[in-house]
Amino acid sequence: MFRLKVIFGGKLRRRFMSRSENFDSQAVELFVQCGILNPMIQNGKLESCKMNL
Repeated sequence: MFRLKVIFGGKLRRRFMSRSENFDSQAVELFVQCGILNPMIQNGKLESCKMNL
């Protein structure tokens, strides 16, 4: 949650016309943000391997 808020801001940008449209558009926005953030996190992770000493 911390990374999501830091990268995209703490508020959703979608406004609403009615109550159901508000939830749907904000849910889609959140899913898109998560879809963008997940590959960024995966690319930043280090690969570990076992070394024989």
